[in-house]
Amino acid sequence: MWRGTAILFALAASVATASGDPVSPGPVAVAVTLYHAGRVATEDLLQQGSWARYSGLALITETREIDVPAGPAEIRFRGVAATMVPQTVDIVGLPPGTIERNFDYDLLSPDSLLAKSIGRSVHLVRTDPKTGRETSVAAIVRSGPNGAVLEIDGKLEALRCSGLSERLVFDGVPEGLTDTPTLSVRTNAAMAGHYRIRLSYIATGLNWSADYVAQVHGETLDLSGWLTLANFGETGFKQAPIYAVAGHANQADEDSPTWIAAQPLDSDCWPTSINWGMRYISPALRARLARGGIGTVQASPLAVTAIAGGDLQPEALGDLKYYALPEPTDLPAKQIKQVRFLTLHNAQFSRIFAYFSDPVADDTVQDQDTPDEPAILLLLLKNDTALGLGKPLPAGGVALTEPGPDGNPIFAAQATISDIPVGQRFGIAAGSFASVGIRQRVVAKQRFGKAPNARMRRTIDFEIHNSRDAEIGFKLFMKLAASGTRIVSETRAHDSNGSDAVWPFKIPAGQTARMRAIVETPE
Repeated sequence: MWRGTAILFALAASVATASGDPVSPGPVAVAVTLYHAGRVATEDLLQQGSWARYSGLALITETREIDVPAGPAEIRFRGVAATMVPQTVDIVGLPPGTIERNFDYDLLSPDSLLAKSIGRSVHLVRTDPKTGRETSVAAIVRSGPNGAVLEIDGKLEALRCSGLSERLVFDGVPEGLTDTPTLSVRTNAAMAGHYRIRLSYIATGLNWSADYVAQVHGETLDLSGWLTLANFGETGFKQAPIYAVAGHANQADEDSPTWIAAQPLDSDCWPTSINWGMRYISPALRARLARGGIGTVQASPLAVTAIAGGDLQPEALGDLKYYALPEPTDLPAKQIKQVRFLTLHNAQFSRIFAYFSDPVADDTVQDQDTPDEPAILLLLLKNDTALGLGKPLPAGGVALTEPGPDGNPIFAAQATISDIPVGQRFGIAAGSFASVGIRQRVVAKQRFGKAPNARMRRTIDFEIHNSRDAEIGFKLFMKLAASGTRIVSETRAHDSNGSDAVWPFKIPAGQTARMRAIVETPE
């Protein structure tokens, strides 16, 4: 009984082109190149509804073989990605004479089939719930799917309001519907021939991220990296070479797929709003439906698989870097796959405490009782082969572990890094520690000049307290470039890293270091 109610539509004919035009059922080979903008957090990829699921782009490159007839013809390339961006399609290898191309994205579904069948003849099959006997009558679809109405023997009747289990049988697929995303190309070749073509296009719904585990051993660490590849689309890719591009590739807002809004099928009967399709369902099954079981659309969980491999060697792609997976792999629809891409041992680092000052945010004159703020412990590294690294590092999250009392690694901190090219210095934040406290006080401020050129001058005192039992290295950072900040005077000379003023300190155990800076910022 339930089966007859749930399966509302059936097709009496298979999906095919009636004109005999050539059809490419799918690619003989496909390659997928994944892009993202900046650092993408893996936890965002794993969360349903997260922006990171849809922000990535992929270049899909398909190799297809097709017989092209002489004269006018329409070639249909079935099985392209459902999130294809149609204006990015590039086809190489077809004979001269291509006239136009179309992307058929209105996919076959019960609601789209009914919507495209208005005015067409169908067969209404009814099942008696007591005897199980089926009867079939001819009908014409007059409206749907929002309140489907059929014309039977010259009379109008609302679908699924007879009190019987009902389904519709269609003799064919209306024009404009397809059971798989399809790209069609109209050609006018001078001669018939067999062609091997390359079809490439941008698709969305694919993304990737990078994650690292840094295991600390004294003054060195071991670094391993994993790529997370995510396919949130409805189209899977079998045995495809996969490439992940690191860096910031420019993206235009126009790079978005064509969407067609889903039209739900209204199953409530008018005017009493009785859903006769639910009338003969058992209470237990009705409860399952209410909880989101059979008959409802749910977000299926993403399957996660892992591939343990050797290091992936980054290759240059202009100013970007890309990583090729060691061998072709499946990237099915709605699946996340993780691949090891990096294993480095004995990378040298130094420990240093740091504090990042923002003079614009500290706008009020403060008294001597201003509490200390904890310093951040940074592990400073240089991406250099001689120091144990020397490979481009895509932006991502870093899980830091330290040896525990029994020698086994224990989780110490979670940090992030930006894209790190070879030769660049960078730091991994290992947490905040109150044993090194910073007291920053604005002791005076003066506004001068007139708008729009007014500026504010602040006198800021810094005290750094080392409560640890050993000497520490410490760096005080103050951002300059982004805010137009200028150092007017200082009691200690600063260095610069390009965007920040940096004051380095060596502070003995139990001692306090002091510094005063007069800083000028736009008002």
